Amino acid sequence: MATAQTSSHDRILQEALELFSRKGYDATSVREICEAAAITKPTLYHFYGSKEGVYRALVGGALDGFRGAVAGALEPPGSIRDRLRRFILATFAAARREPGLSRFVLGLIHHIPSSAPSTDFVRFYEGILSLVARAVEEGVERAEIAPGPADTRLLVLMGSLMEALHGYLLAGRPDLTPELADALVDTILRGWTAPSAAP
Repeated sequence: MATAQTSSHDRILQEALELFSRKGYDATSVREICEAAAITKPTLYHFYGSKEGVYRALVGGALDGFRGAVAGALEPPGSIRDRLRRFILATFAAARREPGLSRFVLGLIHHIPSSAPSTDFVRFYEGILSLVARAVEEGVERAEIAPGPADTRLLVLMGSLMEALHGYLLAGRPDLTPELADALVDTILRGWTAPSAAP
């Protein structure tokens, strides 16, 4: 029975994601989600309570999961290089694992539909930036990297990462590999290292 519940639970989210991505939140009905997931309305209501509950499970679940992965990746131990590499790899993994969900959430961030339930994307984004900024500041404190303008550093790091993600999700390239993560981190940190401390 638990397996059947899990299966229905997953199907609802998968089919809702497909419908929301294709038609938009407002134009998608509970009936369409139920038909696509091959479940009854009471089953949907049991798991999520409403169409809004399905939407919040999709979007909120994605944001919470990503925030947790980023926090874990940036936690000590490790050098600033190790921590930023883990951060980039966690971001790559999320996009590779669920590209459709990644496209959907990025689309919402860039163009929040007025009909969809409100989501505080600004708070989410600022939370991610604060985690990254703290790791970078700790790298400066440990003299792993030279002092520098934190805002500019975040623009460089996040801009590079988002360009890689957008390219992958839009055109399938670049491939989000560990080698790309290494190249990004090494290139960025080269610019953050004091000349006297350069290898």
